Amino acid sequence: MPRERLRALLAGLASGRRAAADDPFTDWDSIAKLEGMLAIEAAFGIQLPDEALGGVRTFEELAALVERACADRPATPPAGGTPAWLTPPLPPAPVARWGRPCSGLLTAWMRLWFRLRVTGREHLMASGPCLLCANHSSHLDGPALLAAAGPARDRVVFAAAKDYFFTRPRLAAWSARALPMIPWERGGDLAAMRENLRHLAACRAAGRIVVFFPEGGRSRDGTLQPFKEGLAFFAEQLGLPVVPAWIGGTHRALPKGASFPRPGRLTVAFGPPVQWAGEGAALGATVRRRMLALGETAP
Repeated sequence: MPRERLRALLAGLASGRRAAADDPFTDWDSIAKLEGMLAIEAAFGIQLPDEALGGVRTFEELAALVERACADRPATPPAGGTPAWLTPPLPPAPVARWGRPCSGLLTAWMRLWFRLRVTGREHLMASGPCLLCANHSSHLDGPALLAAAGPARDRVVFAAAKDYFFTRPRLAAWSARALPMIPWERGGDLAAMRENLRHLAACRAAGRIVVFFPEGGRSRDGTLQPFKEGLAFFAEQLGLPVVPAWIGGTHRALPKGASFPRPGRLTVAFGPPVQWAGEGAALGATVRRRMLALGETAP
């Protein structure tokens, strides 16, 4: 394996990051590390073991790891050029038989108790599989989006924090099927990040709408918080458009720490899909601007 090829690849990935090409992963966050790992695997036709990659700190250590993986590489590559992170594929997010009537009752409650108003639903209906990005300040945000989706709600699935919603078996069963939700690792290791990608790929194959809260958690004051890393990366890897949305009124009705919702007016506004165009972090900035614009014009 020519080390010059690996060095050139890392130099390109390191452009705009604090880490130098000779010390590629020291200062990179988990998304950047996963991006680098996938690029190396694609370039050399290998799969790097997560547990070994986590300890890499220098170019020489990385080069040695890649050389070992190349030596163990099968003579015949996988058919169809399937990415390593997608093997084996995951089944689509499950939906229980009672999921549809449950979501129907939830929708009726949201419309009656909160007088839900929806604008721009046509953008969601015509989007196909996509990432649906919305602000997040309340546990009511998920039900509000589900109710606002209308006929498209059967395709909606929520990327929900695994460490919050999937720690107890009964809650996990409800989360995965009734709403439904898929387990999502927050700030996990490389193996966990691969699993997130595989869940998104399964949802894409099933034509699902994946709700993605880019702030990473609920806002305490109801304002839009800075986005976590990953939105542009996941959109690029999966080729998914991003539908921006704004949810109004949920922070007043059920702020973080409250135990029972107050009745009132809730609004959900959907905007036109934003297509990935190779602009990197600019995709997140574009989605953020459109979300804020939806919030300013919401009824």
